[in-house]
Amino acid sequence: MKDSKITLHDQAVHLVDYGGEGEVVLCVHGLTANARCWDSVAERLTSHFRVLAIDLKGRGDSQKPDSGYSISQHTEDIKALIDVLGLEKVIYMGHSLGALIGVCFAATYPQYLSKLILVDGAANLDGQVFEMIRPAVERLGITYSSYQSYILEMKKNPFLDKWNEYIEQYFYSDVDHFPDGSVRSKVSQGAIKAELDSLEKTDINSHHKSIQTPTLLLWAQDSFKNGKTFMLSREKGKALAEKWPESRFVEIEGANHYSIIFNEYNVLVKEIKNFINPKML
Repeated sequence: MKDSKITLHDQAVHLVDYGGEGEVVLCVHGLTANARCWDSVAERLTSHFRVLAIDLKGRGDSQKPDSGYSISQHTEDIKALIDVLGLEKVIYMGHSLGALIGVCFAATYPQYLSKLILVDGAANLDGQVFEMIRPAVERLGITYSSYQSYILEMKKNPFLDKWNEYIEQYFYSDVDHFPDGSVRSKVSQGAIKAELDSLEKTDINSHHKSIQTPTLLLWAQDSFKNGKTFMLSREKGKALAEKWPESRFVEIEGANHYSIIFNEYNVLVKEIKNFINPKML
């Protein structure tokens, strides 16, 4: 695994190259996440693909400008990244916010894609989502006295009840570690608030009619562990898969919005390989 910085539109963006050979899978994380959320998936894909993941601006080790937080602006950053790396086509894989960016990217720059993989997200958000993620946004400005106290707080999250080494590494990468032992999330709270303001005004569904890229929609059966799904309904996901050419809707049984990546990675990767090329299985 190699870390590097790429300049996109005069801003430094952190890129993780997991290695591997073959077609490039470009991974884009969710709202308050970072590139290392893809460790479990990337580890199982590098036998067939070269896997890359980025920290979106305002997150992780990427630059945190005062503006530039919208689906369309992230789309332009993804295009610039592909151009800078000299890639002709990629398999785009996005989770949550990354999936919404993927929808916009596929509608705007289809010539850059061979496949599109959307993990628990593809359509306009239910208004309740914004309320449900508010606690995650509020924690971004908090300084914790130690990494241990930070981790103890993160373990209270009911969505992360199956704690493992991938979640641990993800959160280790999420924070700045200060000399006195204290830690604070690298994610810019201002960036996320600006992102949410933009998201509430963005019509993701308007892009659906333009998508011609074969798409795999991976759906968390119990997204917010309350029997309800506000990211994407089963009905909407199935309808999109039927509408888009050579596309597929797959339900990941028992998964929530986070465990679909952090815990159900073996099922996820099996479905990804089966979608791209069943001979890989």
